[in-house]
Amino acid sequence: MSGTAPAENIVDSNRQTLRDMIEKLCLEVGEFTLTTGQKSSYYFDCKKATLDGAALALIADAFLEEIRQLPGEPQAIGGLTMGADFIAAAVAMRATQVQGRTVHASIVRKEPKKHGTKNYIENQLPAGTEIVVVDDVITSGKSTRLACEQLAEAGYRIAGIIALVDREAGGMEALARDFSCPVRAVLKKTQFPRLMALQREQEAGAGS
Repeated sequence: MSGTAPAENIVDSNRQTLRDMIEKLCLEVGEFTLTTGQKSSYYFDCKKATLDGAALALIADAFLEEIRQLPGEPQAIGGLTMGADFIAAAVAMRATQVQGRTVHASIVRKEPKKHGTKNYIENQLPAGTEIVVVDDVITSGKSTRLACEQLAEAGYRIAGIIALVDREAGGMEALARDFSCPVRAVLKKTQFPRLMALQREQEAGAGS
């Protein structure tokens, strides 16, 4: 029997390690107001993972795995600042190292630059460029939708949308419907054991 683990097992192990890191670094419990205005008893502060070297390396590899599932493997990656910034840069660098296709990154600003080029999109690529739009967390999908709209207006072709964490609040389904493209997530809310335990406690308390 060979001592080499199958490639799919290595991917699964890395994905589990990433989940555990995000749960430890990013999952906060308390009272929060989301960008949607909704109240929540938990919050994913994923910048704590995308600004951690070990976690970001796993994130880049996980996104490349998801990108390879998209038709044609787009040559560009990007999204709205700041949810996409570190992910896009890390994926473009990692793709270059492993001879992937997704080696270009573009970032959508929340408003046009007020000086210099006055760009809305940093590193704007030629019209027709296929891009995968990414975000760290998707709830309603509002931020991701804004990025998609700005990129499409600039002539990009939206080849897919990928989130680091899907809060499973309907945002991914809405994005798939609105932009007619594959929408994927590296991790979903229901994959985090501590969060699921918290929700069970809340449901038990509400029913008592």
